[in-house]
Amino acid sequence: MKEIFKEWVPEWLIKLILFSCLMPSMVLFFLPGANIQVTAGYYGSQPSDVQFLIILFYAGFVGFYILERRFFLFFPVKQYYVIFNLLQILNCFLMYRITDITWVYGLRFLQGMLFASAVNLSISMIFSRLNSERAKEVSYSIFFGMLLCSSPFNSFVTAEFIDSFNFDVLYLYAALAFMPGLLMILLSMKSIRHIRPYPLFSLDWPSSIYFSGVIIAFGYMMVYGQEVYWFSDQHMQVALLLGIALLICFIIRQLILKRVYVDISIFKNRRLLLGLLILFMMYIERFSLSVSNQYFSQVLKLDPIHLSYVQWFNILGIIMGVLFSMYWIIAHKAVKWIWILGYCFLLSFHQVMFFSFESEGNDYYFWIPLWLHGFGVGLIMVPTILFTIASVKSHLAVSAAAVCLAIRYLGYTSSIGLQNFFKLFDTNQHQMVFQDYLQQNNIILQRYFEKESATLLKNGLQFHEHATAVKLVTERVKNQAFVRFAMDYYELMSLISIIILIVIFLSPSLKSMYKKLKRNMVSPA
Repeated sequence: MKEIFKEWVPEWLIKLILFSCLMPSMVLFFLPGANIQVTAGYYGSQPSDVQFLIILFYAGFVGFYILERRFFLFFPVKQYYVIFNLLQILNCFLMYRITDITWVYGLRFLQGMLFASAVNLSISMIFSRLNSERAKEVSYSIFFGMLLCSSPFNSFVTAEFIDSFNFDVLYLYAALAFMPGLLMILLSMKSIRHIRPYPLFSLDWPSSIYFSGVIIAFGYMMVYGQEVYWFSDQHMQVALLLGIALLICFIIRQLILKRVYVDISIFKNRRLLLGLLILFMMYIERFSLSVSNQYFSQVLKLDPIHLSYVQWFNILGIIMGVLFSMYWIIAHKAVKWIWILGYCFLLSFHQVMFFSFESEGNDYYFWIPLWLHGFGVGLIMVPTILFTIASVKSHLAVSAAAVCLAIRYLGYTSSIGLQNFFKLFDTNQHQMVFQDYLQQNNIILQRYFEKESATLLKNGLQFHEHATAVKLVTERVKNQAFVRFAMDYYELMSLISIIILIVIFLSPSLKSMYKKLKRNMVSPA
């Protein structure tokens, strides 16, 4: 693969070209979630539908990750780059033109599949240009650092655009963002094959479809389950039965096939299961940050632009955490202690935020916990994935990488399900408790109404001051119920961190991963 680029192209420009081809696809990942209210308003849908749009992109990435390798081995590199970049441009243009969210669901899944192509091809190209084990570990750190920063970085990049343009224009700019990388590929790459083509026969589409169906069904239940009271709804029952049926079909197919899609024998490895547990819980705690973002927006009344500025403290923490973990891996130190340090930072984040949630506050008080969260996530991510891949034999490394990707998807969707449960159920519980005290015979409440009514009259409101005071009280009760929900959720996250820390303390040193790591390197996902 080193001969793919023309002789006049310098090495630094090659790396820049490869990352410029990857970045636009990465930005598309969490693009609908940059401002959920605006996205939902544009499509005339619910916020939960926007969450499902993100999940479908993720599902396309997970479901197509293994099958994509066959296309990578068949097409010449330059031709493959041109094909999936043109498809992404076409997809973005369709997203720009289409406003029916039913069609957008399918387009988002296709975007995820094309993202798998961009990741595997770009990172494999970078790996081919790096000789030392250290350089490959650095590439892992850079890729996953970019992936971790993608969500808060998207919010920063798109906040001004959403405030100035219609939402659909974002996809037009996204389509244009693919053009520079595509142009540089056409100018700098040779039209040659890097290996002998592997014919596209016996593609295991059934396994890919079964696998994709299982994860989409799970994601659907996590997004919509709580708002329809779970399995009392017919759609939830169908999703559950369909997911179980497809999972059984997938497992049976893997037991029968000679060339399996995912080798399920890897689940007999205890070290791999430990790594998957650490990764799954880390992803649940990673996306607990969205509760803080909702608190900043709903209670502290931060607009999306100022909220995106606050996220830079989280991005700084991620970068520093990834760099520290990269040094730790290069030094071949025991992964156990980096896990402990990472979860201690996540525990500190949840505890600091637990005691910081108030009905009033200033955003600049929260830069330390945001940094703690980013640093903890950055510490855990790369060592855990490398540990999991190194836990299996070299011929099973691809299956281990695919399972790591699926576990991250399950962690993300599970965090959505947990938050929806706490937000819809727990918030209502707290509101009912607060409303029990909002009675006409409550002297404190009567005095508060009189005080608020007098304040409104003093500030210029001449009519309906009492009704307006009631609305203000209702808003304060709503905010206070949200604060209690956030505290309950972060209390649960703190408990999870403590349990995981105990599990890690009881595990062995786990330093032997570095013996297998060099030969088990695969392109990350």
